[in-house]
Amino acid sequence: MKNKKQKLFLFISIGIYIASLTQKSYCTSGGSCEYFSGLLTIIFGWVGVLMLHLPAMPWLANPILLASWVLFKKKPKLSFILSIVAFFLMLSFLLVDEIIVNDGSTKSKIIFYGLGYWLWVQSAFTMLIRKFFFKNRDGEKK
Repeated sequence: MKNKKQKLFLFISIGIYIASLTQKSYCTSGGSCEYFSGLLTIIFGWVGVLMLHLPAMPWLANPILLASWVLFKKKPKLSFILSIVAFFLMLSFLLVDEIIVNDGSTKSKIIFYGLGYWLWVQSAFTMLIRKFFFKNRDGEKK
């Protein structure tokens, strides 16, 4: 029964993540308020990482969270650690003032974090809190 309940956290986390891809993630200034959907952010965010653009580094939370999901059953402790790393990387995006937009030559100030961003963060948080609901065998809750 415990395993089924833990899997529920995994499925909820994945579901929240998928939902985040359908929502607006952030808004930048620049004449009009341009919104970036979670899907566009995941598709193009790696470009900023490859350019070593520091504000794009929170994008690395995506493959880290994916690894947390994959390792969920076989290496639960590592999965938990990866979910912590992903969560704090995601939160670090709140420290970003400006981000590269368009063709990579223009920077815009981030003025709003949309529902997609908060769902993205929640997906990692869900993986993180499962550990507190289901302690390891030494202090396992029943």
